Amino acid sequence: MTIKDVTNASPHTKGVNSNYVEENQLQIKTNKEDYSEDKKNDSVDISKEARKLVQTMTNLKTLVSEMPDVRSEKIEEFKAKIKDGFYERPEVILQVAEKIIDIFGNKK
Repeated sequence: MTIKDVTNASPHTKGVNSNYVEENQLQIKTNKEDYSEDKKNDSVDISKEARKLVQTMTNLKTLVSEMPDVRSEKIEEFKAKIKDGFYERPEVILQVAEKIIDIFGNKK
């Protein structure tokens, strides 16, 4: 075989390496078909529990977003108790002190 034979050869002619090219094209085509079949068989199943959890989370997010950041009725209640001296009573002071000791007293 000469250099002229190699340069004049193309995949479309029956010249040099034509069998090699045809075999590779057949192999590539076969691989693509196998890949397509595998792709058709792939699937994802989401369990009922997971779908229910997503729905619950969505509902909770909606409820939280609809809640006001400040509950004005509670603020008014605390203002009235401060004005009336509720938090200055000895039993209330003792109760608050006990809660503070419970929270911070046990930590070392």
